Amino acid sequence: MWKGEGGMLVLKFIFAVISILIGFACHEYAHAAVAYRLGDPTPKYEGRLTLNPIKHLDWFGAAVLMLTLFFTGGRCVVGWGKPVAINTESLNDPIVDGGVCSFAGPFANFLIVLIAGLPVKFGLVPIPLLEDFLTILASVNLALFIFNMLPFPPLDGWKFLQVFVPRNWAYTMREWEINIGSTPLYCLMALIVVLGPMVIGPLYAQLLGFFVGRLPQ
Repeated sequence: MWKGEGGMLVLKFIFAVISILIGFACHEYAHAAVAYRLGDPTPKYEGRLTLNPIKHLDWFGAAVLMLTLFFTGGRCVVGWGKPVAINTESLNDPIVDGGVCSFAGPFANFLIVLIAGLPVKFGLVPIPLLEDFLTILASVNLALFIFNMLPFPPLDGWKFLQVFVPRNWAYTMREWEINIGSTPLYCLMALIVVLGPMVIGPLYAQLLGFFVGRLPQ
């Protein structure tokens, strides 16, 4: 059914879409579930305590992820889902608990990398199409992990970094993030377009080789 280059491209596109939906759903659900567990009811009120990917989908972030996945051959992939609103003032410790909530999303993506990637790396997947799907699933989630852990506001890495700096620095970082909004993220995306394949690309490829053993074909 999928013989021929055109059929394989369509199939890989389908694999990529499914992988993006899984990655976004698990990432944002992890944020919501941990925040709710630590005392913030906001994610529940906003209907984000679900694995329904449509609830967590950011169409622009998904499009960026898809384009970078295909146009870089899986060597430099970035993207994001619809952020989960978290009221850190509802948490026992806005800085530490807030950092834990932020890390939960990328950590969920990292777990998917392990679950999908290690069987491929160790040759435990006997079906070539399934191997291709697991490779794309792992590559998408590794990209989400790396990108979201970059220490730039408003990414998760910026909030997680606050756990490890002096408390007065952490509050200054929070105020700075609120005041400047998403401007640093747009600047970061511009840098990634220009320098991503040279800076993030090698790290991404090395990690993908370590956890999966191959790039998406």
